[in-house]
Amino acid sequence: MNILRTTLAIASLAIAAPSFAQATPESIANSVLVDLKAGDATNVVENLLAKAPLISTGPAEKTNLINTLNTLFSSYGEVEGWELVGSRYASNRYVEQSYIVFQEQYAMSLELKFYRAKDGWNLTAFNFNDKLEEPIAAQFMADLAKSLESPAAKD
Repeated sequence: MNILRTTLAIASLAIAAPSFAQATPESIANSVLVDLKAGDATNVVENLLAKAPLISTGPAEKTNLINTLNTLFSSYGEVEGWELVGSRYASNRYVEQSYIVFQEQYAMSLELKFYRAKDGWNLTAFNFNDKLEEPIAAQFMADLAKSLESPAAKD
């Protein structure tokens, strides 16, 4: 019974102490993607910038980002889902993730870059647009690498 109490105490501590429950690139990305699916461009931009303390934008840049997202939403419809198409790990402290975000009429590309500082993971750069060349190339290269690793390819 003491083991159960100790486990519960450690679990409670992990939930209560931010250092144990730090955000990860995956959890930050998921939050951004859920915001995109909600379809409120202003909320998406505000939340993106809140996760990116090193990115400073003035009112004009924020407005431009919001307008770009609103254009993507009005041109291609609501976000229906997404797929991770590439991850690049330069080290255990720097990660890049590429997504294709599926909309009703077309898709957008979302690229997120993360750095793990002393206080945890931060978003350091992001890009969204309707140019799908980079995520498609990333997926092609990942598929090619997998096929080269397959037992059939080694024979």
